[in-house]
Amino acid sequence: MVIVRAKQPRMSELFSLIIDDFRILDRENRPVEDIYSQSMVWLDNPGCILQPGNFRLPADLRTHGTMKPGLYMTIVLEGTGESYACDGPEKIRYSENKLLGMAIREPTPCSGEAPSGPIRAVGVAFPYASIAALGFEKEFLELFRATERPVLAFSVQAPPRIQAIAAEILSPALDGQAAKLLMSAQATEVLARGMFALRRNAELSNPVDHKRVRLQATKEMMDANLRYPWSIAELARRAGASRRSFNLRFRAAYGVSAIDYLRTRRLEVAREALVYQNMTVTEAADLVGYTNPANFATAFRKHFGSVPSLYRSQSLS
Repeated sequence: MVIVRAKQPRMSELFSLIIDDFRILDRENRPVEDIYSQSMVWLDNPGCILQPGNFRLPADLRTHGTMKPGLYMTIVLEGTGESYACDGPEKIRYSENKLLGMAIREPTPCSGEAPSGPIRAVGVAFPYASIAALGFEKEFLELFRATERPVLAFSVQAPPRIQAIAAEILSPALDGQAAKLLMSAQATEVLARGMFALRRNAELSNPVDHKRVRLQATKEMMDANLRYPWSIAELARRAGASRRSFNLRFRAAYGVSAIDYLRTRRLEVAREALVYQNMTVTEAADLVGYTNPANFATAFRKHFGSVPSLYRSQSLS
């Protein structure tokens, strides 16, 4: 039996799948040679371009190009900057440990800016044809149901699991075909989580219920800073409601009280940090706002049925 392996597309072919007229410019609008995209690879399954990036920008740079229809997601572990559709009303700003992305339904001029300094990030790009082949075409088009804009974007705090995926792609433990197989699974997970974030963002972009939008923004504020000692009084104030009204609305929207939701999220994020980031129990407790490791261990055991050190030992084995 003869096995015929698919040929890896050339760099120019990869670019043509997702962007036209790509340019990198310095502060004086002079073209800069692109040495940052050489790590691009094509993954036949799920049908995407994956670009690990671990380098240092020697100067402030700008990028420009016409993005083709598709889904674009980036996990930023280190570095700052912004990207935007040139005719859009908002910029997507990113910094350390952010998950950001764009859904584009028609060719759109887009730009980006990044200051000099280190960049550690992983980009995943799904051309529209791949989205359709994966059965996501209807869900993708549904994102644009409430808007005439050709671009939808989001920028959220990357969960520990997503941060771990990016870190492993940048420093792979495997090589050869095994590494590529693992990257395919990782890219698929990023797609699933990115679609969820985009769908939620699209719902919030149509503010038919301003109270619900403000409630959702308050919840996301909790998610983004689990270490902060949130109180019901402060959460209610930020949601523009009384404590009683806030509690009732939060439970109606999310099925649990705000305090129970916050406790659960803290413990879930701590568990992910123990398993995927190899944090110590004390570090995981501090990450989510527990100043007393003993109180953390008690709450963790009550919620998950086992002590946090067990998850820590499993991650090291």
